[in-house]
Amino acid sequence: MPSKIDFKTTSFDSGGRISQLEFSMETINNGNPVIGIKTSEGILIATGKNNLSYYSDSSQFLTKIFLLEENIFCAITGSNPDAQALVDNARIQAQQFKQTFQEIIPLKKILTIICDIKQKFTQTGGKRPFGTSLLIGGFDSVNGFQIFRTEPSGNFSEWKAVAIGLNSYTNQTILDEEFKIDLTIEDALQIILKIFYKKIKSFKLSSKIEIFILKHDDKQQLVINCLSPNEIDSLLKKTETLKVD
Repeated sequence: MPSKIDFKTTSFDSGGRISQLEFSMETINNGNPVIGIKTSEGILIATGKNNLSYYSDSSQFLTKIFLLEENIFCAITGSNPDAQALVDNARIQAQQFKQTFQEIIPLKKILTIICDIKQKFTQTGGKRPFGTSLLIGGFDSVNGFQIFRTEPSGNFSEWKAVAIGLNSYTNQTILDEEFKIDLTIEDALQIILKIFYKKIKSFKLSSKIEIFILKHDDKQQLVINCLSPNEIDSLLKKTETLKVD
């Protein structure tokens, strides 16, 4: 039978853990799958969509990837309302920073803002940790392309290839096997499609996932592209095999 301490959202138990943080991780592990890959050419983040009814008129809520600034975007998994609150706050902070300093907010700054809020909710009475993880990708002139993963505890870590959400352990294993330092964007796309095809091969894949790419265009300007279903279908046709042994 659970002890009284289990119901205190900000207390350590006898094993030195905060139970609510572990419950938050379970919410994330049951959320939509998210894959992020960094290449020398740019960043790719892909995620599964919500499976809404055919008759639903809520297509705007299908997306799990959000633009925070013109050079920063993120994918969410876990509790949608929790994630949306963090995304909305990050967007406001980014615009306030731009208005004050007349420049785009650095990636590390917006990352710190999000994680500081997450950490405060692990030690404030009457509140619970955020049941969501954000995969944040961006670019700055000092560090180049970067991908960060945030945790309910407020920790964050930088990755070259990372999987969160549903089946994250299996997906991360595939990434570890397939990832190479000299990957191109096309190579990374094929890895992402292989992973999602293995999980969603019973359906039309292009209607179940969304893929965003941050890269430099021909004029060396940063652009964020969202692949259309037709573009995803075209990439699938070019792939000789999508099965992962």
